[in-house]
Amino acid sequence: MLLALTDHLHCTGDHAASWLVARADAAVRGWMVEGELGCPMCDVTRGIRGGVLSWDPAVAAQPVAPLLMTGPDDDSVIRLAALLALVEGSAPYVLCGDMGRYAVALGAVADAPLVLLDPPDDSAAGLATIIRGAPRMPFADRSVRGIALDAAHASAERVAYAVRVLAPGGRMVAGSDLALPSGIRELARDDRHWVGERVVDHSSVSAPVAIGRAPAAPRRGWNG
Repeated sequence: MLLALTDHLHCTGDHAASWLVARADAAVRGWMVEGELGCPMCDVTRGIRGGVLSWDPAVAAQPVAPLLMTGPDDDSVIRLAALLALVEGSAPYVLCGDMGRYAVALGAVADAPLVLLDPPDDSAAGLATIIRGAPRMPFADRSVRGIALDAAHASAERVAYAVRVLAPGGRMVAGSDLALPSGIRELARDDRHWVGERVVDHSSVSAPVAIGRAPAAPRRGWNG
């Protein structure tokens, strides 16, 4: 888990919004390999093992087969990077479920922090932050630059929280069969996906989608 990401994480407990306190037992080049995150309000702690953050130990303990993610083709990677407006910076981009298979390839497009929620496997640990078992988006409001949802993470509650955590102008990508949520303005759509941006007020103007690779080098993780 990227240590700098703790600035963006919030507890999902039923209490007022609260940041999390990190204790790193082992860290390599800014990545926490072993440790825990604790909430100062509800005293719940969440463990990090092998770089993977277990939000709900019962869910995270389920077996995850290693190295099964099939990498997408180059055109699909460039397309998703463009839809998310992927750029270098400190604000994270969140890939939910099956969208996590894009993580390694997207890391070569732009030096941006990536967070994978319940990906197909943990093979991207050390290159992206992996969180397992979170009941909803475990981030501070308006702190995320972009979110790509898969069908398993597109319930009404999860989508509502996804909108909340998106920064103004942040991008959301979802399957074309998902209804556009309140607070998101559609920018483009095809038979597979739509992309929208977080609307702050009705005068907001969207930047056009530009297809192309960013020149930045990939963010090197503890296993890269």
